[in-house]
Amino acid sequence: MGGAGEGHCPDGGEGHCPDGGTATTTPVRVLGTGPAPTTWIRCFHPKPAARYTLVCFPHAGGSASYYFDLSAALDPDIEMLVVQYPGRENRLFEEPAGSVAALADGVYGALRTRLPRRPAFFGHSMGGLIGFEVARRLESAGGTAPHLLVASASSAPSVRTDRLTSGEARGGSDAGSAAEAEPEPEADDAVLARIMGLGGTSDGVRQDPELLQLVLPAIRGDLRALAEYRVDAGAVVGCPVTVFVADGDPDVPLAEAGAWGAHTTADADVHVFEGDHFYFSGNPPKFLELLQDAVRHSHSGTQLI
Repeated sequence: MGGAGEGHCPDGGEGHCPDGGTATTTPVRVLGTGPAPTTWIRCFHPKPAARYTLVCFPHAGGSASYYFDLSAALDPDIEMLVVQYPGRENRLFEEPAGSVAALADGVYGALRTRLPRRPAFFGHSMGGLIGFEVARRLESAGGTAPHLLVASASSAPSVRTDRLTSGEARGGSDAGSAAEAEPEPEADDAVLARIMGLGGTSDGVRQDPELLQLVLPAIRGDLRALAEYRVDAGAVVGCPVTVFVADGDPDVPLAEAGAWGAHTTADADVHVFEGDHFYFSGNPPKFLELLQDAVRHSHSGTQLI
């Protein structure tokens, strides 16, 4: 399934604006006779001859351009598509989605006719949950479902549901736990501090009041979506799940990450990295090697937990 000449890299914008960085114009390949461009999917480095497709799902408060450098670092045989949630960058003036289901529905609608081959999914933090829900939708529809889900720095869906249902809260992550415990909206500084504390947003955002007011609705929408997300304990995908988790992540303990094994009817394996919630910042060699190996080969792993 070569993909040469196919328009599987739809992109509705002309450039990207990395968090805290300057706008950069990148080439965009859209086949005129193929699916219409969609604002849901960005492709920063088109690779018509790539054998593999990796679809990335950003964290809460994150945007597609966070993955620009990772896209550039991938080998020529792997092409990256990155999901762009509404309310940021080229979708800045769109209403942010208020639920994980709404985000998953939007991504599903954009991907289901645009995948030239079975992809691998990589979802970081909140993105792991959205990738899981999109995979479930693709599988239910009998479409081009993923052959692998990589859940990065993400507690398993049932663990989150159990914690939220019991009323337990844990602050500091894009899990939105403070939003779950507090009925009143948080102050702007508190919302931003929780996202920035994990390294997902640049200090430049805090220092620019106008930019801050533009990005806060999307961040609040993401946290609200997470606070309201629930899933049945028996919810599963048919593809293997590979879990990436960091030993210094205070918000995603190994046990909660390892519990992803209960949400697949295939195999699950766990890889532990050194670092914090954004352990892969800078694309360290071990991370790149394991990610690309996972994309190329769906591992038969052992469920560790």
